[in-house]
Amino acid sequence: MVDFENFNFKFENIVNSTEWKKLETLYKDKKTVFMFGNGGNMGVTDHAAVDMSRLTNKNVLCPGSGITATSIIGDNSFDVWFKVWLEQRFRNIDLSEVLVIGFSCSTNSDSSKSIMNALNFSVENNVATALIAAQPKDDINSDIVFINQDTVYYHTSEVLSLALTYQLIHSAGFQCPTISKKARSRRFEQLDIENEISYDTVPPGMEEERNNLAIDFDGVIHTFDKGWFNGTCYGTPIQGSLEAIKQLSKKYNLIIFTGKALPDRPLVNGKTGKQLVTEWLEEHDIMKYISEVTYLKPRAEYYIDDKAIEFKNNWSQILKELI
Repeated sequence: MVDFENFNFKFENIVNSTEWKKLETLYKDKKTVFMFGNGGNMGVTDHAAVDMSRLTNKNVLCPGSGITATSIIGDNSFDVWFKVWLEQRFRNIDLSEVLVIGFSCSTNSDSSKSIMNALNFSVENNVATALIAAQPKDDINSDIVFINQDTVYYHTSEVLSLALTYQLIHSAGFQCPTISKKARSRRFEQLDIENEISYDTVPPGMEEERNNLAIDFDGVIHTFDKGWFNGTCYGTPIQGSLEAIKQLSKKYNLIIFTGKALPDRPLVNGKTGKQLVTEWLEEHDIMKYISEVTYLKPRAEYYIDDKAIEFKNNWSQILKELI
């Protein structure tokens, strides 16, 4: 099987990093985004620009046309063609509303000069600028938000880059649609709440999430009599759990939520907690009924948790149970 270098672990490490949070803030605040990359990353940015434009309210462009590349390179040189493309894009627009993102696999090679020349030009014009790269970059301008993927293979870096563009869409408050649903922009702060008051249990546009049922892992599906132990999924399925999940899956969209899936959890035998949980579910023929494994509290109609206390609008009762 092709090696994707513990993809989920790398993705979660990046999106929980300080530098990534900076990039998310910039992306959310800016109205126009220019992106570019060489080789496979040109395909990544072309794809991302299309989806960012259709799924968000932003103007997103990349130099995806071969005619654009050959004409600019013919008039100038390969090393400066992204820079010249940016010069053309920067004309007659408010640069304070612009974000520039470069994507690179071979960060310190000669081929990356075209990217770095453009990013440095962007910084010189006081434009918000970021670089998403496979490996560390020598002598990078401190004004460039630098996202180091820490990858070895081109394919890992390029797939990771595309995944990160969808994370930017999601983090800015927009919806990445399911295959079965039409794409809908869901920028909640843009809802006309004065004229569209709702007492529903979920935000507008997310009605399908009423069907979610969130289930804890340890102590609910997986026996947890040894506690943390060595970090593995050592237990067996709790009696009746498989049959119950089969039945529930006919009515609900089942989501497993567990602290084991936290991205900062130590690797166990080279695997993330999320990988261990998923493999255990697959081993016991349960994963086929599960739509997602997450460390986040999902939006759901009901939660099944062995450590939960049901709140019935009575804090006095809660205090009696806990104190």
